[in-house]
Amino acid sequence: MNTTIVEYTDEKPPLNNYPSRIVSPTKGKACCARNMEQIGGVQGEEKRSYFYRRCRVCGYTVRHFIPTPPPDRPSGSWEDETSRLLKMVA
Repeated sequence: MNTTIVEYTDEKPPLNNYPSRIVSPTKGKACCARNMEQIGGVQGEEKRSYFYRRCRVCGYTVRHFIPTPPPDRPSGSWEDETSRLLKMVA
């Protein structure tokens, strides 16, 4: 489920009532590049972790998703496939 506490609108002024509600402009501005700050802690959704980032100047807010590390050796790896193919040829 894709839920967010952020309401994107240009009809209302920016508002930070984290953790219940954030009102954000629909588009970021040049000020966002240097003024984004983390709001609250890390949260999870469908095996993905994220936190909110909000511009201190204009109030633009996004969810920043944290990349998950790849498994050390997934099943069906290149080494497994190579061994299987070599056995077929021999």
